[in-house]
Amino acid sequence: MTSAPPPTRTVAVPGVDSLAMAAIALGERSVLIKQLPVLALFTVAAVLSMAVPTISISSPVAFAAAIAMMLAATVLAAVFHRIDVSDRAVLLVPAIDFAVVGVLRFATGESASIFSSLAILPAVWIAAMPGRRFVVWAFLGVALGQLVPFLLGSSLEENPNELARTVFSAVAFGLAAAIVNDLARVARQHVADIASRERSTLLELEHASTVQRALLPKAGTHVADFGLAAVCVPSRAIGGDFFDWYHTGGGTAFTVGDVMGKGVGAGIIAATVRAVVRSARGERDLSVAVERASEALAADLGDAGAFATLFHARVDPLTGVVRYVDAGHGLSIVVRADGTWTRLPSRNLPVGIPVDEPWVVEELELAASEALVVCSDGVLELFEGDVGALGRIADLVAAERNADAVVGRIRALARDSDPDDDVTVLVLRRDAGDA
Repeated sequence: MTSAPPPTRTVAVPGVDSLAMAAIALGERSVLIKQLPVLALFTVAAVLSMAVPTISISSPVAFAAAIAMMLAATVLAAVFHRIDVSDRAVLLVPAIDFAVVGVLRFATGESASIFSSLAILPAVWIAAMPGRRFVVWAFLGVALGQLVPFLLGSSLEENPNELARTVFSAVAFGLAAAIVNDLARVARQHVADIASRERSTLLELEHASTVQRALLPKAGTHVADFGLAAVCVPSRAIGGDFFDWYHTGGGTAFTVGDVMGKGVGAGIIAATVRAVVRSARGERDLSVAVERASEALAADLGDAGAFATLFHARVDPLTGVVRYVDAGHGLSIVVRADGTWTRLPSRNLPVGIPVDEPWVVEELELAASEALVVCSDGVLELFEGDVGALGRIADLVAAERNADAVVGRIRALARDSDPDDDVTVLVLRRDAGDA
């Protein structure tokens, strides 16, 4: 009895909203990028202080000092932007910003100043850095910045609510810093989880690609008086094209297949078709292999609408006769010794499409120096992109002396042009000595 497959377990991933992603993005920005909004808002504050009559500058010296300190912090941020520095060194820039806010408040009326909220910017971008300790640094920065006016001569008698204002502002901004820090932490964890899954997926794809390459025939297969060579260059890690060859009792069989689609799904179907075709290696009738492949796709993958074009053939090295079934492939040519060529017609539908008609088995005979070339439509993209490119392929065959050289030229073109589709070509060429 066949047991039911275990239910698929879905791992819930905590949602990360745009605010969290903005927090992590802020934390990963360079110190100069973080400093520029502080500089911009400070510039607005300075202009307002000089232009709005109701905002008085109570200490021109402190006002000038605030401007100088802000310029110094920005220059330091620009220097840190060009060199790699530690987090402790980076904190020097927002530390100056907190001091600037305190000096600006002292210069524009202390408790009457409207610029206390400037401290939120350095507090937030410190808090976005990884680690809970940066929340503490943000809290302390706000608190110390609020106390700067006392260092410059203010007194509690003149500003009786200043300590309460300092505590309240530090707590409020500290809570905001804690929220930003937590959002950034959640976002970083989410990004780390995604990166981990991507690494796992890439490893799986690399392994699958290795397995797929291992399924291709190894170089060195000998066919008496013939040269047989092929190459498959997938457009992705896993491709839907394949080629195969192996010895049988009646000669050497070879196959070129092109599965609809790309990627892992196409690769799985390609491996299935290859295995099913190989299972009929003991059958003398070529159509048996194609019939089995078509039935397997129609029965098992019919709901997915999967199909593949297939060129399956067998060559008798004694006579040079090639018997073949072209299942919707239609990209096969015979190149004669004088360079002329003929395209072989396809008289069958692709495998995976249910049909009642029998598979048509045809044959041809290769004379000395003649070649049979079977390719996938990805090869056409290396040239004009249409079937007219078959003539270019025929020219390549005529210009080269053996099958390996032709395949090498196609491989080089594929690697240089980075095509969007899988590139597969198989060349069977009869030696010149067999007239």
